[in-house]
Amino acid sequence: MKIKTGILCSISIMMISFLFVANPLFAQKRTNDITLQAASALEQARVYHEKGAYQQAIQEYGKFMTLVPGKADTYYRRGLSYHYLGDPNRAIQDYNKAVEIDPNHAEAYNNRGIAHNDLGDFNRAIKDYDKAIKLRPDYAEAYNNRGTAYVKLGDLEKGLKDFYAAISWNPKFAEAYYNRGTVHNRLGSFSQALKDMDTAIELNPEYASAYHNRGVIHGKMGDKIKEMEDYNKAIEINQRNKADKPMDVLHKDNEKTKELAESKKRLDDLARENEKLRKELTAIASLKKQESAVNDLARENEKLRKELTTAAGVKKQEPAVDHNKAVRELSAIDWFKKGYASSVSGNYQEAIDSYDKAIELNPNLAEAYYVRGNARYSLGDPERAIQDLDKTIELSPEYASAYYRRGLAYDKLSNSKQSGEDYKIAARLGFKAAQDVLKVKGIAW
Repeated sequence: MKIKTGILCSISIMMISFLFVANPLFAQKRTNDITLQAASALEQARVYHEKGAYQQAIQEYGKFMTLVPGKADTYYRRGLSYHYLGDPNRAIQDYNKAVEIDPNHAEAYNNRGIAHNDLGDFNRAIKDYDKAIKLRPDYAEAYNNRGTAYVKLGDLEKGLKDFYAAISWNPKFAEAYYNRGTVHNRLGSFSQALKDMDTAIELNPEYASAYHNRGVIHGKMGDKIKEMEDYNKAIEINQRNKADKPMDVLHKDNEKTKELAESKKRLDDLARENEKLRKELTAIASLKKQESAVNDLARENEKLRKELTTAAGVKKQEPAVDHNKAVRELSAIDWFKKGYASSVSGNYQEAIDSYDKAIELNPNLAEAYYVRGNARYSLGDPERAIQDLDKTIELSPEYASAYYRRGLAYDKLSNSKQSGEDYKIAARLGFKAAQDVLKVKGIAW
């Protein structure tokens, strides 16, 4: 009976097949129904994907695949949905299928590289980017992604080269400017890094990460006001974007969440620094009053000395005692603090004027030469910055950060030999920033 049932089933299938062949109108209607269902599934998948409802999009892509199997682009698009859900392994499975069906699918190779990158397999990611670029030599996104993988492997030079290539193919590629600026920042080229972040923000005014990193660079260049402004903007954008995103992709924002936390922490640090500065400025006002009182006392002492000398009948006046030395040194510190306050506000020329007066009153104040050199560097005057840093080192030969800052100034003048020597000295004195620069350059100290 089982055998007969099997035969009957086979016959039934054959009869149904015959109906499709024998009745072309019926066959056409069924084909049309399948086409409509497939088109509907694909359109629904697209709509869900654009809304960020990736789970629903995946279900609709699956329906389409059942109705119309063997389409590389469908696997590619479903892989994108898995990617946005934070599932790189399943994304890779779909990308594998896409390139198996269509070995020339450059986008699938590029996105498979991104998935490998998410899994920390940067070498496999680079191989996929290589393949995408070979298929499409003008593929700016693939150059940018490959550059990111090289940077994560520690090869900043190759990464920088790829970012330049990405920008040359697409001059409006905000992310490539951001990545290039990040590398320039790590190499100590703050001015170039700042330009790249400015361009990234100009191209994408909602680029929270670019605001965050530009804030970091402003901080390194001593402009704390702009640093705070950029951190606040990054926080504002991140919070706004988080409110707008669907719940099934919020967990993919780990990096942005980290940047948000760093921005908030740095703002707290800056608030503490500003409070400290406010107290210092209050102390300065108090010191001014003390200085005035000291000056009054000095005048009284001088008047009394003259009276006593006259009363004793001394004809030849003795050399005056330099009782104003303490007052002059106190004034030097006041001018130094005033200059520091101006630097914090980004008023570098005003800061330099104050440092000039501090040095005039106390020519041996090494710290004053150091901060004046930094201010001159910020104003784009590396030659005079070097002169001040020379004097700093002359007065204080163990001043590690002075060697590092002088190295930056020599770098600005393209004097790599001298900058390298200064970085080595700073590194040997334990200055971490100099050690990091030398590690990037592959130079031992």
